[in-house]
This record gives sequence, structure tokens and C-alpha cells, in this order.
Amino acid sequence: MKKNSMAIIGVVAFVLAVAVGYALFSETINVNGSATAKGDFDVEFTSIGTPTCSGFSGTCDAASLAKISTDKNTLTVTVNKLNYPGSYVEIPVTVTNKGSIAAKLKQINETGLTEADRAVKVTYSGIAASDTAIGTNETQDMTIRVEWDSTVNKSSENVTFKIALNYEQAQK
Repeated sequence: MKKNSMAIIGVVAFVLAVAVGYALFSETINVNGSATAKGDFDVEFTSIGTPTCSGFSGTCDAASLAKISTDKNTLTVTVNKLNYPGSYVEIPVTVTNKGSIAAKLKQINETGLTEADRAVKVTYSGIAASDTAIGTNETQDMTIRVEWDSTVNKSSENVTFKIALNYEQAQK
């Protein structure tokens, strides 16, 4: 019995020694601080160029086909009637970074096209096809192409939709 008591006392002493040793060699470090980042993130549509139209019924000018919203973050495109499959309208648009932070196009958000508009195909070229960052006060051009999809057996009339560009901070 004495040997069992000694063994139990030895185990308890060992556990206490390990606990005290751990307490002696451990520390708590508190780090306090703050960081401040300042900058403006403002990429906007700034101009609409001269459109190119093929097989389009209507006036082929920027004022008739596209309009920049008052906050300059949305572009509304209206194409009244494409005459035949393969006919199209191309609208050049300029985007400017008015902020102080370089930005990169993350996504083009298109709203307003419905199932009834499925004969229309909208494609983008220029900044939409690039990972290039747009620096402060720099501009980038894009072209929006609205085309009657020749693979769809349906006419194309009176299409209106909105485009917003979703940017993120460019990594340096």
C-alpha cells in the first residue's frame, strides 16, 4: 500500500511540476494599435462615342441609343429594332477613374433583359476583356455590341437594359 501511495504522490508532484514549469515559460503579449486608410473609390461612365449601326431601324446616334445616369454609375442602352439576324449596334463608351485608388474591373452587371429579349446578344470588348487596372484620372474604353442572335428564330424589338460596372481595388 505504501508503494501505491508513493506512486500517487509522485504522479501528483510531477503534474504540479509540469504545470508550474508551463506557467513560468508562458507569456501573454498584448498588441494594441490602429491603422487608417484614406482614399476615394470612384469609377464612372464619362462619355459615349459615335455608335456604329448595321441593319438598325432608328436614329444611330449616342443620344438615342445610350444614356449615362446622373450619378454616372449606370448606362441605359435602348435599341428599338434590329431588322434581321446578324444586324447590330455598337456603342463605344469611356470610363474614367475619378477616385484616388487604382481599380480593376471585377464584373459587368447587366439588368433588364428578359426571356422575351433572348434574340438579343450583348457582348463587350475593351476593358471587359482585360485585367488591366485603371489608375487615378485614367480612362479606359469599352464597346457594347447589341446584336440579333442569328441562332435564335425570333425577332428583336424594343430592347432596353442597364449596365453597371463592378470594380475592386487593384492589387499593387
